[in-house]
Amino acid sequence: MNDLKYKKVSLIGVLILLMSSVSIVSAQSFYFGPKGGFAINTQQWNNFDRDPLFSLHGDVFIESYAENATSSLFAQVGFHTRGSSIRAFGINTGNAFTNSFKFRNLMLMMGAKQILNREKKFRPYYLFGLRAEYTVSTNLTEFERFQSAFYPFDFYVNKFLYGLTIGGGFEYDMGELYGGFIEFNIHPDVALQYDQPAIPNVINPFDGRTVTLGERSIRNLSLEVTVGIRFLRKVEYY
Repeated sequence: MNDLKYKKVSLIGVLILLMSSVSIVSAQSFYFGPKGGFAINTQQWNNFDRDPLFSLHGDVFIESYAENATSSLFAQVGFHTRGSSIRAFGINTGNAFTNSFKFRNLMLMMGAKQILNREKKFRPYYLFGLRAEYTVSTNLTEFERFQSAFYPFDFYVNKFLYGLTIGGGFEYDMGELYGGFIEFNIHPDVALQYDQPAIPNVINPFDGRTVTLGERSIRNLSLEVTVGIRFLRKVEYY
């Protein structure tokens, strides 16, 4: 319970810090609000692609504001589930089964946004961001019952990782001080989510023979569709 409270306090602290820094740059006027949506997550295990894992995500963001500007800076923090799945058929039962590997990450991102045409009602834009993520928890302990080293171990999970974000979308105004947007982003990771050395003397669950598992590295790639509402905190000087 104390760890959960600490994480909540840390999240609030990071958000306050981001709002303070961006608001200073934008002369105390800025956009802010919630955003969230749907993600298709994939992973490469030693350069072999796994089946996708579908998940939801949510963030809060802040964005610099300047009247009639076509570019801005933004920052956001939120929770995103990375991972992948293995879908197969049981040899004996003939039934389909799915094993999903989930990495629940706290994400912090900072980046820049460029509007392509301010004259349109639905203004198109593109963005680029740098991400840092911390893995809060995984579901890898669920596979310990199989007693097989063919599944990833929690011990080899990299808690800290980083990557890029490239995307774009459309924003529109619903009033003078609020509006909405939809965006499509791809999140390739640079750092490995999982890094395991070679493990000798592993019993193969299929034939009972002893084998050596090679090194295993796992890297995340996510495609997200996000919708959000933004509110303008506008400061005017007289």
